[in-house]
Amino acid sequence: MSSLPVGIGATPSRRVDELRPNSLLPSQRSPLRETPVVPLRMATVLVVDPDRATREPLRTSLAESGIGRILEAASVASVEDLVGRQVRGDLALVSLQLGQDTGRVVHALRESGWPRVVALAPTADIGPVIDAIGAGVSGVLIGRRANPAAASIPSTIHDLSTREIEVIRLVADGRSNKWIGEQLSLSALTVKSHLARIGRKLGTGDRAHMVALAMRAGVVS
Repeated sequence: MSSLPVGIGATPSRRVDELRPNSLLPSQRSPLRETPVVPLRMATVLVVDPDRATREPLRTSLAESGIGRILEAASVASVEDLVGRQVRGDLALVSLQLGQDTGRVVHALRESGWPRVVALAPTADIGPVIDAIGAGVSGVLIGRRANPAAASIPSTIHDLSTREIEVIRLVADGRSNKWIGEQLSLSALTVKSHLARIGRKLGTGDRAHMVALAMRAGVVS
């Protein structure tokens, strides 16, 4: 995750490593109230992510950009503890890997006074993104999961739809197109079409290679 988005309807975001220690956190455009800009060295940013593999690199990037105070929370309980102690800051980055608890976390942070809450989406799956917006996030940042082998993984793997991920997961289990179609209430021809689209996104038509890329990227396990 390498950028601090400024929210829906705002100007394009900048990379964290392009922000200077004396620059300012972008303010959220809100019809309800003005949110003042904050010098990075005085800003408090909270990273909420259950996955240590993505949480720690993000913390490092934020620290290198000059953020003065960085907090971490790996669970809903950790966030509730911060809220209970009335800890407030300037920006909360909340991973959608929290699943169904994401909305609860976003709502709690907004209600406790955090002016900017941005959702971190590991994939481009629109469903969780829409749910996060409905919960009150200021914006959504879509990026890749940190992975030592990421250099060999096409970024388009995170453009796979929910249905395509279901298909590739069953392919990983060694299932045939006919079997997959029966399980997903699709025709074998439709399954074949899904695999063709997956192949175009990943740059390979080989089923084993598709599965290998998906597994290395953490899309399927």
